[in-house]
Amino acid sequence: MKMGLFGTLYLFELRKVLKRKMTWIAFGGVVSVMLLLCFEVLMNNYSITDPQTGESLRYSKYESAMDRQERAEKWNGRLLDDTLLQEMQAAYADWHPAEQETVRDNAVTVSSIVLTEVSDDEAEAERQDQQRRAYEAIYKYVKGVVGEQDVHRVDAAAFYERRQRMVTEYEDILHLTEGEKGYWREHEAQVPLIFCWDMGPSMMLAAFKTILALTALMTGMVFSGVFAEEHMRKTDQLVLCSRHGRGRLYLAKLLTVMTLGVVGTLLVEGIVLLSFGVLYGYGNNWNGMLQMYLESSPFALTLGEGIVILTVLLLLAAVLHSVLALVFSGWTRSSLATMSLMMVYTLGTLLINVPERLRVLSQCLYLLPAKLVRSSAFYDARLVGGGGYYLTNWQTGIILYPLLALVLALLGSLIYRRWQISGR
Repeated sequence: MKMGLFGTLYLFELRKVLKRKMTWIAFGGVVSVMLLLCFEVLMNNYSITDPQTGESLRYSKYESAMDRQERAEKWNGRLLDDTLLQEMQAAYADWHPAEQETVRDNAVTVSSIVLTEVSDDEAEAERQDQQRRAYEAIYKYVKGVVGEQDVHRVDAAAFYERRQRMVTEYEDILHLTEGEKGYWREHEAQVPLIFCWDMGPSMMLAAFKTILALTALMTGMVFSGVFAEEHMRKTDQLVLCSRHGRGRLYLAKLLTVMTLGVVGTLLVEGIVLLSFGVLYGYGNNWNGMLQMYLESSPFALTLGEGIVILTVLLLLAAVLHSVLALVFSGWTRSSLATMSLMMVYTLGTLLINVPERLRVLSQCLYLLPAKLVRSSAFYDARLVGGGGYYLTNWQTGIILYPLLALVLALLGSLIYRRWQISGR
């Protein structure tokens, strides 16, 4: 068959999908939801009452975030060492953590509170507040690792020891083998860490989970009628009796869904990436250590590398989901059933969890797109392989998803050739 004829079939299938109203409704809906989530910060305000005047002051959440970013970016490139920790602790010297007991329903709850010494001199109090605000990003990051009680006295050695303890404790939770632990001792991120404010990249990393879920549902809606409509209109018999109805036409449909699935997903991600760039910018933060967002992640990656890896996985998942929707359409011969199955698959893999002690089953689940195409996957230190040769979860996904898509494509071809018109 000449390539020109296959191209004609391919373009015809593209036009069929693009002319459906459902295609544009689904794509427009996903884009609208993601834009709303990205720019939600512009619509949120909060109020603070001045304790001296009693006046209620309104602040924009976005302006507050940009104010924090302006202060935090001054520390970009600084090592998280004793010098920086001592500067931060000096700025928070008038903050004293203390424990308080709360009795509720005959149970005693111990919680941590912060007592602040406020100077009688308004100018001095303002100076202390500005000093604390300047080191706020450092304070919160260190507190996230060592806790409220120790943040005021921890040194660099204790800070990194505590962080390493978090890593090893999570390794035990994941039931890593000695070989896997040895791998990470050789490949994990090195210390001392270099501070970098990560607002733009971290927001993008956090968005991948939502992008994956929404684009998977979009795929089910857009491609639900690829075979179902032919069956509903009773034109499938005519198509299958044609010269290329059983072979080339299936390949044209397959290439169509993969093309549109990847392009649609890439457009959605591009819009989100651009939105966060407009809101927060990326700048040199793209090269910041991944540990600035995921404190105990063992992966020696930058924030930008993390985004690139998740982008590759997202596009491969788009191919897999497109082929899966095609198979569902050919199997069920119903648009509604195809959309329902894609919804069950997406939400099921998103919400179901398997305990880590069931190592094989849990690891298999966490290699599926809904669990792997998300920032928290960079906490998962479980490896695939043995004898000193290992693949990380994202490396496995890059190999696994094309193979699964190929298997599904062959299964879909079998269904199309043999069972598409059964029951007529």
